[in-house]
Amino acid sequence: MRIVLDLQGAQTGSRFRGIGRYSMALAKALIRNGKEHEFFVVLNGLFPETLGSIRAELEGLVPFDNIRVWDAAGPVHAMDPANDWRRFAAELTREAFIQSLNPDFVHISSLMEGFGDNGVHSIGRAPHPFPVAVTFYDLIPLIQKSVYLDLDPAFRKPYYEKLDYMEKADLLFAISESSRQEAIEHLHAFPEDVINIGAAVDDVFRRVPVSEETRRAVLEKYGVGREFIMYSGATDDRKNHLGLIEAYSLLPSEMRRKYQLVLVGGLPRDHKEKFRAFSRQKLGDEDDVVITDRVTDEELVIFYNLCALYVFPSWHEGFGLPALEALACGAPVIGSNNTSIPEVLGRQDVLFDPFSPLAIATKIEEVINTPDLLLDLRAHGPVQARKFSWDVSARRALEGMEAWHRCSEGYSSRINRFVGTEFPPKWLFPKIERLPGIEGNEWCLDILRDRVAHSRSRFPRALFVDVSELVQRDGKSGIQRVVRSILKALFKKPPEGFIVKPVYATTDCQGYRYATEIWRRYCPEELAKEGYIDFCSSDVFFGLDMQHHVIPYQSEFYEALRKFGVRVYFMIHDLLPVLSPEFFPPATYEDHRRWLKVLSESADGLVCVSRTVSEELKAWLQENPPARAERLLIGWSHNGADIEQSVPTFGLPDDAGQVLEAIGGAMSFLSVSTIEPRKGHAQILDAADLLWEAGENVCLVFVGKQGWNVEALAERIKSHRHFGKRLFWLNGVSDEYLAQVYRSSKCLLGASLGEGFGLPIVEAAINRIPMIVRDIPVHREVAGHGARYFSGLEGRDLAAVMRKWIADYRSNVVLRPDGVKVIDWQRSTENLLKVILGGEWSDSI
Repeated sequence: MRIVLDLQGAQTGSRFRGIGRYSMALAKALIRNGKEHEFFVVLNGLFPETLGSIRAELEGLVPFDNIRVWDAAGPVHAMDPANDWRRFAAELTREAFIQSLNPDFVHISSLMEGFGDNGVHSIGRAPHPFPVAVTFYDLIPLIQKSVYLDLDPAFRKPYYEKLDYMEKADLLFAISESSRQEAIEHLHAFPEDVINIGAAVDDVFRRVPVSEETRRAVLEKYGVGREFIMYSGATDDRKNHLGLIEAYSLLPSEMRRKYQLVLVGGLPRDHKEKFRAFSRQKLGDEDDVVITDRVTDEELVIFYNLCALYVFPSWHEGFGLPALEALACGAPVIGSNNTSIPEVLGRQDVLFDPFSPLAIATKIEEVINTPDLLLDLRAHGPVQARKFSWDVSARRALEGMEAWHRCSEGYSSRINRFVGTEFPPKWLFPKIERLPGIEGNEWCLDILRDRVAHSRSRFPRALFVDVSELVQRDGKSGIQRVVRSILKALFKKPPEGFIVKPVYATTDCQGYRYATEIWRRYCPEELAKEGYIDFCSSDVFFGLDMQHHVIPYQSEFYEALRKFGVRVYFMIHDLLPVLSPEFFPPATYEDHRRWLKVLSESADGLVCVSRTVSEELKAWLQENPPARAERLLIGWSHNGADIEQSVPTFGLPDDAGQVLEAIGGAMSFLSVSTIEPRKGHAQILDAADLLWEAGENVCLVFVGKQGWNVEALAERIKSHRHFGKRLFWLNGVSDEYLAQVYRSSKCLLGASLGEGFGLPIVEAAINRIPMIVRDIPVHREVAGHGARYFSGLEGRDLAAVMRKWIADYRSNVVLRPDGVKVIDWQRSTENLLKVILGGEWSDSI
């Protein structure tokens, strides 16, 4: 079967309560135990802050593309009638979206959502409904109408709507036998359609050793000053906080002096003040009752392990998950004698009447004053908790759905025949436009159309390639050669199932636009699109270009892409401005740091141009951890180097023939890079001066534009006695000219103190030019055994190596660049795609 899990119970406000724990734990267990089935997880895009953590939680269990997001125009919470049109439109949109997945069964983790937030559920609103199972927790508001419904008509109306939907469900998965009987009695459900699947607790809830240091730190943090009696849970009146506080006030004074009452968990401010006022009324201004703020899961486990007694005084429960968590941690637990609580606690001698504070106090006193009973209860808790298992719950649910299908043969084929996979279906917007209340909500319809468009999937998919720098200015740097080369290779051989679409952004407005001129230039036979990009959940965005200011400005747009399931990847060319800021203008460090921070928090994966850069990136991220829930993938792929395939620029200056003749007729050393401090040009020139002074007939060629903070060096070059004769500086040359310079030169010099890749090394190897390069990790990675290495920062250090190289050259024993692994741009691009589309990532954080 194809089972679609609606996991909004882990997205709404319920994610902070037991329902959220239950929803996620059961979903994971269903997937684990249903390996013969195909699972999709459907999430509500109106809760964008939850998407990352849920995807992270399900990583490895469900393929990324099977976690799907639908979206609507909000707000839609049901207790405000002004939201009705948007809510009804969202309900239809959700059902249409799920229909497009062709489910054999849909499981709703929590139907009673969306009263005060943007949870959206309905059953049977769309044509050709699909079979639905709903986790059934309880009917407490219905059973206690006088408390929950009669006095709150804003809640009553949507609650009854939810009950109507509940009655349309094909199966109800009750969380206890008590809740199962409620469904049969109050909803008049057929007994065979209500299955008690039970509940369980996560493995994190267990006995753990708590060091004295940890105990003191946690208790001091929350103001607990002595041994304590504990309660944790929600703050509904039925949870009976006031009854527990009153029961505590009835304990003997010496017992209260020994034990505080600690109510653990984040409570709404008005509830907290209500409980504190009641505590002062019953106990005076003593610190006997402590109300904590929200605690972490780890801290909650510590509280369970440390408490002297856990009391669960609820008047009504569907299950009572906090009590089971406490049992699993070895806490002695006592609780109410009604609804599901006796099922959870598993013994009669720990039960009390929750409507009698005296009965609660009597049971507390009895247990605490009976050491043997306390020990027995501590031993009983983990044993009892092991009787409840998420795997057992999941198998019961799966068996229920499988049995339903066996009894409803032909249903699945009927769905597929009528519904298909189209989203949005043809009926959706006409049906929405007929909804009452659309008047005045026309603006919402435009928003809805846009969000529906982003929610759909398509084939072939779009591979958006960011070429923002190339669109606005071609800096003709090494990075620009990479961008042009990869873009050409992508258009020449697009990845299977994708259409390549170059895009760009600015700092003028949010969003990316199609790079129409670039598109036409690289693929003139294809109809290039214009305007803002039209993205869908199945697409991929690849940030190939690098712009320090555009990318931080567009961070919210990347989040919008990822919200809908568009995978977002970026290329990292180097980390030099943050690792060696002394080589860059003062503002570059902060620009690059901010750029890296945005990438690490806004991307699914970062692919580096070398293994060295990937290792540097991982180290930097460990020192500067990104704020994210999901794993950040890290990979690397080497650049190609064939200039002819890199969309080369053309043109030769008038003196090109004379220069090339001079280079070719001498012992010529070539340096290809922007003239800037880290590239080592000053050391190269110092070394050449030493050789010229020694009478060596060498020629030195610098190819590259002038960069930052080299005015003095530039003047030194231009005023040099050998400038234009034995010393050449070719500034801003075309790729055609550079290729000829490579072929005319005898040796490449790579004196850079830091690189991301070292493209000239590979370009030189293609032209069979030997090389002398500085001994740094990335040069070792790229050049391997195909280069001679040098160390030291003085001209004499490099001059000595150059003299030895000249002697070897004249003896015809010079080291050739055979050890350099050379790949062309087509192969380089294919390797890159194996990472970002094929999943061949090397690391993650």
